[in-house]
Amino acid sequence: MLLYLVWLLPLIGAVVLWAFGPQLKSWAGPVGSALVGVSFAATLVLWNEATAPHGLHVGLVSWLAGWDFGLQLDRLSLIWTLVITGVGFLIHVYSIGYMHGDRAFARFFAYMNFFVFAMLTLVLSDNVVGLLVGWGLVGLASYFLIGFWFYKPTAVSAARKAFVMNVVGDVAILFSIFLIVSRIGAIGYDRIFAQTPPPAFGAHELFLICLGLFIGCAAKSAQVPLHTWLPDAMEGPTPVSALIHAATMVTAGVYLIARFAPLWSASPDAQELTGVIGALTAISGAILGCAQWDIKRILAYSTMSQIGYMIMGVGVGAYGSGVFHFLTHAFFKAQLFLGAGIVIHALADEQDVRRMGGLRKMLPFAFVAMLTGVLAICGVPGFSGFFSKDAVVYGALETGHPWLYAIGVITAGITAYYMFRLLFVTFFGAYRGNVDPSDLGIRHPELAGTAATSSSSGHHPEEEEPHRHARSWLMSGPVAVLILPTIFIGWLDAGGNAPWKRYFEGFFPPAHAFAANGAYVPPISETLSTALVFAVVVAGFAVAYLRYGASPALRDAIARLRTETVRMPGVLANAYYFDAAYEALFVRPAYALGRWFYRVADPHGIDAGVREVAVSAQWLGHLFRSFQTGLVRAYALTIAVGVVCFVAYYAFAFTGAAR
Repeated sequence: MLLYLVWLLPLIGAVVLWAFGPQLKSWAGPVGSALVGVSFAATLVLWNEATAPHGLHVGLVSWLAGWDFGLQLDRLSLIWTLVITGVGFLIHVYSIGYMHGDRAFARFFAYMNFFVFAMLTLVLSDNVVGLLVGWGLVGLASYFLIGFWFYKPTAVSAARKAFVMNVVGDVAILFSIFLIVSRIGAIGYDRIFAQTPPPAFGAHELFLICLGLFIGCAAKSAQVPLHTWLPDAMEGPTPVSALIHAATMVTAGVYLIARFAPLWSASPDAQELTGVIGALTAISGAILGCAQWDIKRILAYSTMSQIGYMIMGVGVGAYGSGVFHFLTHAFFKAQLFLGAGIVIHALADEQDVRRMGGLRKMLPFAFVAMLTGVLAICGVPGFSGFFSKDAVVYGALETGHPWLYAIGVITAGITAYYMFRLLFVTFFGAYRGNVDPSDLGIRHPELAGTAATSSSSGHHPEEEEPHRHARSWLMSGPVAVLILPTIFIGWLDAGGNAPWKRYFEGFFPPAHAFAANGAYVPPISETLSTALVFAVVVAGFAVAYLRYGASPALRDAIARLRTETVRMPGVLANAYYFDAAYEALFVRPAYALGRWFYRVADPHGIDAGVREVAVSAQWLGHLFRSFQTGLVRAYALTIAVGVVCFVAYYAFAFTGAAR
């Protein structure tokens, strides 16, 4: 029953909050948070059963032979479930303080609970149909959350964009499921992976299945070229950004590939494709992060880059390393987003880092939280990202992909540059905002005042109550909790006999090194690789410090940016023109087709056909009504003519038959 509770408690919370939200009022947040917290506690209780050789499995319904629907909690789904419910619980608690004063407070937590339920459906299903249902529900829940402030046109547009992009992936996964069921005749993972590689699939079919699954992965996890929805999704509230971009939605693609590892390991072409796209996404997202000044968009592109690392890892066969980077990323990225939320609220919803500065003394806790997250994401030794990122990068080299390894190393340096740039511009130098410090909502001994209402984030006072969020334990507490795993959880993979390596021992198929001469030996050792990556990270930090860390450099850089004497290259300012290309190739033709149907096909075709039926019926009615004269002689004449016609017809017919 515990596994049912893990799965259904968030759904119960969503229904209760949706139905009784107006009555619960401010209790909606604690109720929704408590149910997710209980789900997390129940998952911990199930640890031993989940880590058993075959995991924990419970049935739901059996329809046909081979069509059994159920839940399974094994070593892989356990990691995702703990992160979804654990980090999700902390984000829920944080949201109580962040969303306080919003008129749709209960609706927000109903959406959040529904999102958690959708993610649990995705990862706990023991079959491909349940996975697809969860996959679609996650897209629907993200649509609700990204467009939560529906009175903002940008939020509505971003939600619609994310939903459409995700549906593209849903369709691709559906076709892969069709191929799987047509060959195997079952939907359960145990039947699909009974033999590796599945003998029912040829090499070409296996690649097509992996390709369809990967398209779904690319859409959900914001991989090039289906990544454009991710930065726009920042229009949602900051807790939504933390939940979607840290712990849950964007990592669903990593789970998908790890779950179908037996198929991926049997298809070298699929591994090559996935590894290349992951590496390309990692470096593309990092470069775009250098061109952003919105604090949430910088973190969004960093998410895109880090998910690229994960996809590259699981794509080339380093499954354990890719999943471990997911685990560490969930903590430090949630911490970064929630820390950014503290800054945004303190500065009256300001998100442009060029209008920040000097917050190290004004917001010391936010500075410590952001500093810890930056050190982790950059891979500084001792922090969690150091262990997981190095494992992914070296995993690419171990499996015979030196070019992917080189891209991973370069991306690490770019990540250090733009993340330390974020830190320097936001927290160092002098405060550069447009709001008088005495009017800020910063609870600091030297700065008194109350929170302002709204500015750059688009809050409308007429749509919601003014936000007056002092920094309280509801917001700082969850961030403080996240600091601990951000620093220490990486040590689970330290050493050759690390607990993390033992945890997945024998779970994933072995990684294969693809080399022309058979056996492949990495050209450098893991220790030397770690030193090289760290040297590149130090170089990135040095460049960021020289440009933005030193006070004169920071002051001069901000002055140039304010006078617009320095502009970003057009290709970066327009995010490689992907949005422009989609606009030209899909959006405009779709609108043109819609206008043609609206102006031509619909009125002159469909509607005209309907009108023609009505006119014809009316004309026939007039015609037959004209025969009803009410005169007996007219009716007698009609009968006589009819009889003559029948007689003539049969007379000619019999005459022809006789001849």
